[in-house]
Amino acid sequence: MIFSLSLKKEVIKQIACFLLALISVFTVHGQKAITLQERVNPTLSLSVSELPDRILFQDMRTKAIVNELLVPGRGVGGLLTFSPDGQFLVASGNDGQTTIYALSRDIIRQLARLPFKTKLAAFSPVKKECVFVHSVKTFNARMTKYDTNTWKAIATRNIASDINAVGISYDGKLIGFTNNRLIQLLDYESLTKVNVNWEKEKQRLLIFHPNKQEIASVTAENNIQIRDFQDTLIREIKTGSSKITWLGYDRVGENIVSVDVDGRLSIWNPVQKNKEQELSNIFTPPGFTKDNNILIKKEQGWTTVPIDIEASQEIHDRLSSSKNHEGKRLKFLPQPIIGFKREAGFIVGAGATMIWYPKTGHASRFSQPTIFAPIVSYGFNGKQLAVGAYMEAYYKEKWYFTNNFLFTNNAKNYFFGIGRESNDRHKTAYVSDNFVLEGSVSRILSDQFFVGINYKLRKDNELDFEEKPTSNFHGGQGGWLFGIGPTLRMDKRNDVLFPTKGSRLEINYYWFNQEIISDYQYQELKFDYRKFIPVDWLVQGDVLAFQGMFNATWGGEAPFYQLPYITADRAFRGVWRNLYIAEQVFSVQAEYRSYFSSADRRFGYAIFAGLGDGAKNFFKDYKASIKAFYGVGFRQQLIPRYRLYTRVDFGLTSKGDFGAFAGTGVAF
Repeated sequence: MIFSLSLKKEVIKQIACFLLALISVFTVHGQKAITLQERVNPTLSLSVSELPDRILFQDMRTKAIVNELLVPGRGVGGLLTFSPDGQFLVASGNDGQTTIYALSRDIIRQLARLPFKTKLAAFSPVKKECVFVHSVKTFNARMTKYDTNTWKAIATRNIASDINAVGISYDGKLIGFTNNRLIQLLDYESLTKVNVNWEKEKQRLLIFHPNKQEIASVTAENNIQIRDFQDTLIREIKTGSSKITWLGYDRVGENIVSVDVDGRLSIWNPVQKNKEQELSNIFTPPGFTKDNNILIKKEQGWTTVPIDIEASQEIHDRLSSSKNHEGKRLKFLPQPIIGFKREAGFIVGAGATMIWYPKTGHASRFSQPTIFAPIVSYGFNGKQLAVGAYMEAYYKEKWYFTNNFLFTNNAKNYFFGIGRESNDRHKTAYVSDNFVLEGSVSRILSDQFFVGINYKLRKDNELDFEEKPTSNFHGGQGGWLFGIGPTLRMDKRNDVLFPTKGSRLEINYYWFNQEIISDYQYQELKFDYRKFIPVDWLVQGDVLAFQGMFNATWGGEAPFYQLPYITADRAFRGVWRNLYIAEQVFSVQAEYRSYFSSADRRFGYAIFAGLGDGAKNFFKDYKASIKAFYGVGFRQQLIPRYRLYTRVDFGLTSKGDFGAFAGTGVAF
């Protein structure tokens, strides 16, 4: 059979169209495997698609190939963008060129070829001009304005090389772009800086509202933030989405549309901060018709969906507390240490928190990060120097390791007596050098349940008292301590640095025996339960936290500086460390954690209250002397993205004791 030349061309076009539709989007087990770019031009009912060496123009309705342009060396994954009026296409790829095409239903012609590779482009809504971000190098790139009548450069300037989005305000007065944690606004005419906004999180996918002075962008947690030109955060939509790859307003600015890597197209109401529609298997950026319907690409082609009615598919609220840490798994957080303790006075120092996030597809669903945190600090009251490190590690073989090492030189403390004999009028200062090494090795039996062995090794020099204490005590000679025993832990917290929901239970038993290193012989039990409840009472994100703690020693005599306590870093925070010590203690406390403004979470506060008591034996001849503690605290985020806080707490006990504590991290 003999085909005519025109028939052969038609067959080839149909085959190319079929292959393009077949390979444009592939999904494997819910993950996008291959995506070739395709963009839609609703004004002319055209779509443009890329292949490694050509660009294909198709009729949006019939899928017939309208034109095919050979672009040798272009590759895939470059820039393809239409002007808002549909009259121009900007294309740029690995050939190092930027080509502008004039478009109509009948003719597609090349207007200009610019000698650089373009990363981003934005058309002015009020002028016949286009802004290019191009010629990206290691440390900088170029931003250039072009006249779209002549395609000649008007103005240019250097710009950051890590820019990831650019846009132009609806009135054409400002250019906005994002890079790292910055949203920068430039004067459109002069390309000079108008405002530089430092953000709490990395921002990307910046878009301008079509008729308001507002900007929307996406954070690293895939939340959509909307702010005005003065950098006031107006609202935040917690999407619960996977990584959002595309963001846009509809034509009138009533809705925001997002597309994520899992192929979910979501339509959000910015005022109500809720999801109005959701469509699945949408990997191509949509378009909008003149009557504000949305154009989506399905397997059968481009389809119009009314934006003002619910989609036929069920809307799933996939809010997730876990964060998407794919990509860079190691996070390094430098951490200044500024604190206050009654014994050491003001403390300054430096540290770092290194966080390794688990790989996707981890053998266990348990997704807590591995943490290593070295520190060095200096306390001015007594010239106390402390050097240490903390490590918390998870392994895919379901093992959990934790170790804490601390060496303290000139560790200053006070002795007040033990149990009922304790009184701040008996305060006697003492100094010693010591080091502590404690940790555990646990087996992860489930995603949240751990069983293992814990240990504690401690060495104290002989204690140097300023004067002889008036109360009897045991342990003034210092010496070695070594204890070992079983540990049990259940951890259902949603975050190890700043938990907002879930719970944590830890039970530790230690056996100290003089036959094994230790100079002291006794047994110790620690019980610690914590519960975190999101309440959203005053602002979204506030939390109510509870803790119950029981700590007991028996079967021997522990050195007084290792007796259980309820002060210092525990429930009676900031009160003298040894003021309320006894063979056995318990405490319960509650804390309300909130922010002064939901729009700015760098600053917050806490209101807390608790009670506790100590005794030689709660189960024999116990006479209650319960003490209460209450106070307020202030919080400021050191590293907002990771919710690491500095805190200052002030409180009083029912006995009139005053407590002041400053440090980093949550109280419990």
